[in-house]
Amino acid sequence: MRILWLSWRDIKNPDAGGAEKVAIEITSRLTKEKHQVTIFTSLFKGAKKQETTRGVNIIRRGNRLTCRFFAFLYWLKNKKFDLVIDEINTIPFFSIFYAPAKTLTLIHQLASEFWFSQTIWPLSTIGYWLEPFALKLYKDRPTIVVSKSTQKDLQKLGFKNTKIVREGLDFKPQFASAKEDLILFIGRLIEPKGPRDAITAFRKTNDIVTGTKLVIIGRGDPTFTANLKRQTITLGLKDKVKFTGFIPESQKIELLKKAKVVLIPSIREGWGLVATETSALGAVPIAYNVPGLRDSIANGKTGILTETNPQALAQAAIDVLKKDQLRKRLAKNGYLWSQKFSWENCYQDFKRFVLRPGRQLK
Repeated sequence: MRILWLSWRDIKNPDAGGAEKVAIEITSRLTKEKHQVTIFTSLFKGAKKQETTRGVNIIRRGNRLTCRFFAFLYWLKNKKFDLVIDEINTIPFFSIFYAPAKTLTLIHQLASEFWFSQTIWPLSTIGYWLEPFALKLYKDRPTIVVSKSTQKDLQKLGFKNTKIVREGLDFKPQFASAKEDLILFIGRLIEPKGPRDAITAFRKTNDIVTGTKLVIIGRGDPTFTANLKRQTITLGLKDKVKFTGFIPESQKIELLKKAKVVLIPSIREGWGLVATETSALGAVPIAYNVPGLRDSIANGKTGILTETNPQALAQAAIDVLKKDQLRKRLAKNGYLWSQKFSWENCYQDFKRFVLRPGRQLK
C-alpha cells in the first residue's frame, strides 16, 4: 500500500513532541511490512527538503502553515496513493476536498484553549470558533485518536467512527525504588505546558518539604525561557532550580529514575506521554485534571490530578513527598499500568483499525 501521511511537523523538527513520535513509530513499522510511506511536512531551519528516516520518505515544503498548500500541490503531481492520513494539529490539511475517499484522520487533541495561549487576538478568537466547523468536515471519515477525552470531544461534533490507539514507550518499564527529593518538569517551554505554574508550585512545596530540587527538562523560545529563569530568581529559587535544555533520552531516563515526583501542569494534552514515562520509572505524576492527562493518569491510583492552579499542584506534591506509603503505592500502581504501553502495541492498534482485511475507506 502507498500511504501519504500529512503532518505539520516531523520527528526531526526541534518542536517535535508526542504526535511526531507516534507518526514515526507507526510509519517506520509500516515500511518494514513493505508499505511505501511518505510523510509530507514543513521545513525548519537546517532541514533537508527530502530525506529518509527509519525507512520513511520525508518531504518538507513551506512553513508550518503553508505546508498545507504545498501538500495539495504535491498531491496533484503524485496521486497514486492508496491512503492519505490527515494528521490534524490545530489546522487540517483539508485533504477531504482533494482525496475524500482515501482520507483517514488522526487527531491527538483539539486546539481549544491553546488558541488563546499561542495565538494573538483576534486570530485566537477566530481560530477558536472556526475549529469545530473545520473538524466537522471530517466527521464521516474513519478517525484515529489517542485518548478517550479526544474521542468524546469529537463525538460531540458528530464523529461516528473513531478508534483509540495507545501511545508507547521508548524503553522497558523499570521500577526504580531508590529515589531522591527531586521534582521534575518535562516538556517544551511554552505557556500551555505550564512551566510557570510548575515553578510557582515548587516554591510552595519547597517551603514545606525543604531540601527538594526542581529540574526543568526541555527547550523553548529563548525569551520565554529567560523569563522563567528570572522567575526562579525573583522567588529565591536560583540555587534550587536547574534548567537542562534539551537532553538525550538516556539522561532523561536517569533523572526519572531518581525523581519522586513529576509536575505536569498542561492546559490540555492529547494523551500526556510524559505521565506514562513517569509511571514506567517509578515516579509519581501530578497533573492538572484536563483532557488527555485524565486519561493517562488514574487519579488516586497511578498519580494525582488537581484543580488547575499552582496551589493545588503544590499541595498534592507535598502530600506525596511527606507520605511515603502514599508515594510508594501510587508509584507501584503506575509502574504496573505502564506495562501495557509500547510502540508495538500502538502499531497493532493502528493496523487493526486501518489495515484490516477488506478495509474500505469509501
